[in-house]
Amino acid sequence: MFRVSELYEKQIKVYKERTDGSEYANFETTYDTRECLLNADYIVSIHPHEFTSSMDLDKLEGSFPEGTKFSAFVLDGNSFRTSEIIVVGSFDRFCRLLGDSTP
Repeated sequence: MFRVSELYEKQIKVYKERTDGSEYANFETTYDTRECLLNADYIVSIHPHEFTSSMDLDKLEGSFPEGTKFSAFVLDGNSFRTSEIIVVGSFDRFCRLLGDSTP
């Protein structure tokens, strides 16, 4: 087992001001991380992940430094969670960590 930082969507409350000066609460989503232990036996595949949509880039802005690399893990097993998770870290880092088996 090894530890990764999993990316997830977090809802935050943002207070905005109307034109008349009154405030109202609005909810927005942003990306945050949580620590996670992965069993290497359940990893089916790993590939680099890039956020390309403007909505995803807006959610990332301010949460992570410029140039942060992400990877997508596809996991096997019957689970209530999705089989693909996005983690912080480059594809090359995980290749070194899990043992590069270049054909």
